[in-house]
Amino acid sequence: MKEVTLDYPTIQAIAKEVARILRRERMDEMVTTEEAAVILGITPSRMRQIKDKFPHSKKGANMQGRLLFRKADLLERATI
Repeated sequence: MKEVTLDYPTIQAIAKEVARILRRERMDEMVTTEEAAVILGITPSRMRQIKDKFPHSKKGANMQGRLLFRKADLLERATI
């Protein structure tokens, strides 16, 4: 295997790209009702009441399904 030598600007560019990718993946992360409530500074009960204000999906069947919210949508709303 051939050894590769990288200069500092190249290493910095790689590190910045990795950080960008990790941030994007973290923002696409789905969170539970309880986690969403913490992000917005409200109770889980209130989060369930206002769930339709946010894009969400439901995992599971019937009324007992688990609501999942996209973290990026919540963070955007939390900073407004």
